[in-house]
Amino acid sequence: MKASNSIMRRVWTPVGSRVSAFLQSRAANVIERQRVIVYLLHVVLVVTVVSMQFLSMGGSQQALPLTMSGVHLFVCLVLFSLYLARKVTIPQALTLVTLVSQGCIAVRCYFFATTHSDPHYLQLILGNQVTTMLALFFLVLAFVRLTPFIIAAISLLVYGLTAAYLHAPSLWLVFCFFVFVELFVCVLGEVLRRNVMRVSEENTIMHHWESTLIRAVRLNGREIEAYLRMSNDSNPTVDGADRFFAMLTPKSQRNIINVVGLYVKRHIVEGCDLKTLFPDFTKTELDVCKLILQGKKRGEICQLLGKTENNIDVVRTHIRRKLKVPAGQDLQQFLTDILTEKGYPRIQGEEAP
Repeated sequence: MKASNSIMRRVWTPVGSRVSAFLQSRAANVIERQRVIVYLLHVVLVVTVVSMQFLSMGGSQQALPLTMSGVHLFVCLVLFSLYLARKVTIPQALTLVTLVSQGCIAVRCYFFATTHSDPHYLQLILGNQVTTMLALFFLVLAFVRLTPFIIAAISLLVYGLTAAYLHAPSLWLVFCFFVFVELFVCVLGEVLRRNVMRVSEENTIMHHWESTLIRAVRLNGREIEAYLRMSNDSNPTVDGADRFFAMLTPKSQRNIINVVGLYVKRHIVEGCDLKTLFPDFTKTELDVCKLILQGKKRGEICQLLGKTENNIDVVRTHIRRKLKVPAGQDLQQFLTDILTEKGYPRIQGEEAP
């Protein structure tokens, strides 16, 4: 059993790979993929059924019905070859082969109705009508427009004329059934086709806007996902921050660090009560701290406070001593770290803890 399964896997794997590669080369989206699958199944079914008839395994064995089946098979294979050569599309191929099939069915029905040469001619007429219904299903599943209604109209007309010519009650008994089923399939198929096309169009528009957005912000999808995840995380952790930066490119990492640094530098003192944070500081020391946090240089601080550089240097020395700033540590960065630990800067509208 295991050996047979292994053999089946070895046989099926290359076949499956080839089929998958063929579908990818022929189908740009889900709709096209379904059309390809449906069309391939249709070709396989036509070849199988006609071959069985030629091998006397079903259907009429008389010359004219066999000839019509041969015409149907020939047209099916020619259109399939043209499709492989990319000369016709699947809707075109299915439409043409189904129209030819209806022509062959009409000839067969006329032959059976006028000659009565086959003892089962009534069953064969019904069988041809069932074949038409099968063709409708293939057309609907391949999302072919209008053709199902044309095929249904032709088939019902041929069937009705045949039943009227033969005056066969057995054929009329199922005529209404065929009318209802074929029209139902056609209408349902058209509704399905429109809905699928609408969804496909909406997806196309959505992907277009997504691509436009990504190009506009110059980010890839992974980076956008990272920003959205982090912006919605109200309780970030160190590991979460590491994962966030790991999803960014080095350039984006540098950019976001620079932007955050600028924002902190500009807004670190907004809504911050320095007097509460540093209760033992004098007013001058608090003013100097505020200006240092705003990124002001010594000369600018002197002008804004109306003091000399020596006065400001003394005040800075007092601040460093009271805060116990290590030697060589940048005072602005030290103050920024303290305020950051206290939860500053706060986003506009955010309540204080």
